This record gives sequence, structure tokens and C-alpha cells, in this order.
Amino acid sequence: MATKRASQVKKSVWLTPGPVRGRRSPRAGAGGPGGLDREVIVAAAVRLLDEQGESRFSMRALAARLDVTPMSLYWYVADKDDLLELALDVVAGEMSLPEAGDGTDWQSGLRALAVTWRAAMLAHPWAIRIYADYLNIGPNSVRYSARALEIARASPLSEADSMAALSAIFQYTYGFTATEINWSEKAAEANSTTDDLIEEITEAVRDLPGVADSGVLVERPAEPDHVLRERDFHRALDWLLIGMRSGLR
Repeated sequence: MATKRASQVKKSVWLTPGPVRGRRSPRAGAGGPGGLDREVIVAAAVRLLDEQGESRFSMRALAARLDVTPMSLYWYVADKDDLLELALDVVAGEMSLPEAGDGTDWQSGLRALAVTWRAAMLAHPWAIRIYADYLNIGPNSVRYSARALEIARASPLSEADSMAALSAIFQYTYGFTATEINWSEKAAEANSTTDDLIEEITEAVRDLPGVADSGVLVERPAEPDHVLRERDFHRALDWLLIGMRSGLR
């Protein structure tokens, strides 16, 4: 019989008191081994995740990086899931949000939310792969969500439509960025660039039966792939925002 996984609510580090999760509260431990505390551990975890990705991340590897025993970490966090959830909130803390009252209109605000979310994920590719595994209710994630709601509700859209607008912006940004990261990583694995990888794939399928006459092989513009991605990202955002405006008529 398959083991039933704990719900995200029950396993979230943000919904269970610190002493229950580890052996010390989040604020304790400044005098731990080597000056160890939860903030130091999470910062090291983010750096290690950036270097190695989430698939190779382990408590043992983190302990080695910090030059402590693996058991030392469990004074501050319960397990690897706790660390990943905490690390995600550190990434959310890097997102630059439009300040309230800075004159940003609602459409520019929605664009800024998309741009900063994408930038944070591109800087920490592991984060987008595990993003949906956690509730994302840490203080930095809540700050982002609260500002997003303020921007949406400042629009002339109805409450229902403003929530739909946020959903559309997030889902688009999530999907675009995930695909972008996947291509970049596939190219890196092949010791190539995205431009070269796309060209290699194009040449590999060109002579397949029916491909030449199907029209699926589109002539690529001369610009580098990263330039095209940047342009495409913002162009599609334009279309989303234009659609939102047109719904007000």
C-alpha cells in the first residue's frame, strides 16, 4: 500500500513551531558550533543549491560545506524539506516590489511583479522546480503576495477579474520561465549554448519524413536566443495586459 504523504499544511515549516521542527527555536543557537544558527544554515543551503541544484542537495553535503556534523543541523531544522522551504523564502526576499504610492499604475505594477519573479527564478533555477511543492507562505513570499493583491485591487477591474489577472500573469510567467530554464540547463548539460542546441535539433529533424513540407521548421531571427527570449517575454506580457484593458469596455 502506498504511503500517504503528509499534507503541505502539516509539513510546512511556517506552520509548525520551531522547537517541534528542530531542537531549538528559529532565534536560538547563535552560540552553536562554529557560530551556527538557522540563518547561517539557510544562507549556506541557498549557495549550495545554486551550485549543485536540488537533486544533489543533501543535509550531509550542507554539513560538509559548513564544516559541522550532519546532526548539528537538526538542532535548527527538522529535515531537508524544512531547508528547501526556508531557502525558497530567501529567494522571494530578492524580489524587488513596486513601492506603494510610487506612482506605478496597475499595469506597470503587474509587469514589475512578473519581471522580478522571473529574475529571481533565473538566478536560482532550482527554485522554480520545487516552487509548487511548498505553500510559499514565508514572510517574503507573503510580502510579495500582499503587494500583488494591492496592485491588482488598485485596478479598475472587478474583484473577480483582478484575481483572474493575477492568475494569468503568474501562470504565464511561471510557464515561460520554467521552459526558459529547462532549455538553458539542457544546453549546459550538452556543453553548448541554447542557440547551438536549437540549431542542432533543427538540423537533426529537418530530413524526417514530412517535416520539410509541414512548415514546423520556422526560420529563426538572427538575434541571440537570450535577446529573443527577453523580447518574447515582454511582448506576451503586452498582449496579456492589452486583453485586461479591453475587458473594461
